[in-house]
Amino acid sequence: MIARVPIPLSSEAVSKSARTLEMRRAASLAGEIPGSWLLDSPGLARVLDMARRLARAPRAPVLIEGQRGTGVMELARLIHDADPIARAEKLRVMAAQLIGPSELRGWSPDGTLFIEDVENLRPAGQAWLAELLASRTESERPLRIIAGSQLSASALLRQQGLRQELVHALDVGRLVIPPLRDRTGDILKLARRFLGHYGAWGDRPLLRFSEAAERKLLAHTYPANVRELRNVVERAAALATSDSDEVGEDAVLLFDERGGASVRADLLRPVAAVAAGRSVAHLPTLVELERDYLVMLIRELKGRRTAISRAMGVSYPTVLKKIADHRLDVRAIIADHGLDVGANVQIAATPVAVAD
Repeated sequence: MIARVPIPLSSEAVSKSARTLEMRRAASLAGEIPGSWLLDSPGLARVLDMARRLARAPRAPVLIEGQRGTGVMELARLIHDADPIARAEKLRVMAAQLIGPSELRGWSPDGTLFIEDVENLRPAGQAWLAELLASRTESERPLRIIAGSQLSASALLRQQGLRQELVHALDVGRLVIPPLRDRTGDILKLARRFLGHYGAWGDRPLLRFSEAAERKLLAHTYPANVRELRNVVERAAALATSDSDEVGEDAVLLFDERGGASVRADLLRPVAAVAAGRSVAHLPTLVELERDYLVMLIRELKGRRTAISRAMGVSYPTVLKKIADHRLDVRAIIADHGLDVGANVQIAATPVAVAD
């Protein structure tokens, strides 16, 4: 066995290492991004005001409507913390589909109970919740019930298998969190805040978005809401070049619901035309779509193979193989769009066999 001899570090390296550890320690002490950040935005000012007023009404049930990633759980926590009585006890979280007699054995009703996705309550869970709502005012212990739903109250009433009286009992206080696509004024405020957080974690507290990157952020619809925006910003902070504090648009990779990079609408127009019953001269094949998709990524990401592999969700060797299979001239693609061809761009002139 060969003994490893430690390499002495210079005083400058030790100092930098100490600063990095201190920065990470501070970020660790602060924890991950606070949940309240998902709510602290101009587009939710009215919702937050109503939530704080409802919190002052002891034991009043609350129904929170909102898509995943909008901050439903965070709003429930805010109500609990603002309740002068319930906050002295615990905030319990239960998934509606798991609520049944065996799960509730020995449960003591106090504090705040948050039921996630109340539309998924099974009959046994509905019976238990209806009884709990009816007896909450008689109990000596404080209990507030908050239900979260991805459906609107009217949709809950129309849902078969869910008791209408249960929906009405929950709907004493109703709060609706709009999706991020309807709060475009919040996007940049949240994105800049997230970038500051992840920049500090990586010992780069001065990171900022370029104007082009911010335009790209504003143009996206965010199907996964604030949670998606947070992930996009974390990825951008990780991909930012080390020679500048400016995060360019090439580092902002926008993913759709399927987990792949967002595909341009012009690539899918022929498919949409066929779906609508219109004839088209040529419907692109899967191979052609893949080639166009790869060309788009090469252009948008300036030929950076690692970034392309992340965007496609495949390995680095697979990207090299696909570039070779489609006989793509990376340097020419970048040059055709007036982009600077960096020294790291390599051309795959002929197909090569690359193992995954």
